This record gives sequence, C-alpha cells and structure tokens, in this order.
Amino acid sequence: AGKSTLLKALRGNVPTMIQQGSRIENQQLKLGVFTQDLAQELDKDARAVDLVTDYARTGADGDITITDEDARRVMGALGLTGEKSLRQIKALSGGEKARVALSMFSLKASNLLMLDEPSNHLDVGCIQGLANALSGWGGKDGELQDGAVVVISHDREFCDQVGFTHVGTVTDGKLKLEQRSLQESDWEQYDIGAKLV
Repeated sequence: AGKSTLLKALRGNVPTMIQQGSRIENQQLKLGVFTQDLAQELDKDARAVDLVTDYARTGADGDITITDEDARRVMGALGLTGEKSLRQIKALSGGEKARVALSMFSLKASNLLMLDEPSNHLDVGCIQGLANALSGWGGKDGELQDGAVVVISHDREFCDQVGFTHVGTVTDGKLKLEQRSLQESDWEQYDIGAKLV
C-alpha cells in the first residue's frame, strides 16, 4: 500500500505528500515517467505514430530530429508492427495502447526512469523485452552512466528478470531502502491472497 503514492511524491506531482524533509531536484535531472494509467490518458483520436513523435520532439528534453521512422522502429520493437502504428488510439487494444505509451517513454532522453506497473497489459514477449532493456539500462560496453530506475511492480518474474540492486519497501507510510537484490520474503505479503483463495 502507498507505492503509487510514493512514486507521485518522488515525481513532485503533489508537494504536500512529503510530510518530512524536502524534495530537491538536480538541475541535470531528465525524468522519464511511465504510469499504469498513461495508456488510458492518450488522445483517442490521434494516430499512434503521431503521439509518439510529438511527445519525443517536445519539451525541455525533446529531440526535434526524431522522425516517424524512428518512432515506428521503436513501436515495432514493442510489437506494434505494420499499419498498427498508423491507427487511431481508439482502434487499439489495451495492450497496444500500453505499447504506444512505452514507445513515447523510450524515445525521450532520461537519466531517472520511474515506472509504475510497467508490465500491466503487456504480453510475455513484450515484458521480456522491457525487462532486458531495463536490466541493461545505464551503461554501454561496461561503462556506467549516471542514472537510476525506480520500478513499482507486483510482477515477480519481471522483477527477477530486471535484476534490481536496491529494494524499497513501504510500511506504515515510510520507505525503507536497502542495497540488495529481491528476496523471497519481499513477496510474502502478495502470496497471502493467493494462498487464501
């Protein structure tokens, strides 16, 4: 409980959420955010490729050189191949909308990625691709870059595939952050409901 609220507080959406301390944003922060509701907030009348390119080109971290071809290549890698990228959002399934939102997210330069339930509405292949991309994010050829990924997820297999280096747990409205990988005990509270059924 409180995990999505924590993410909102970290993002700075609602400053009053932070009851103690302060949120200080580095001047070099390039925040990339993917929320579980993002796919539902897309303009239903827009074409998928237009949403992706418009988002990638605008804002402080936008890149005006992003082409429709760039957007379609990313969308294709996420399973939106052929004419699907040319469809209006209202003609896409929930999973396809999630892929559009992930495409928007992936074309924007970021050094802090925040993802809230990113594997929701995705098929196994897309989840695997996302997990692989996140597990290798932040470095090329052994060189680490400054950056971090914050993920909220109840998808055990996805989390295992990403291979986190830190685990945060929220208890009684407080965050405890530990430098370690996921442990079996981290999932116990979620397994209780499955055992009771």
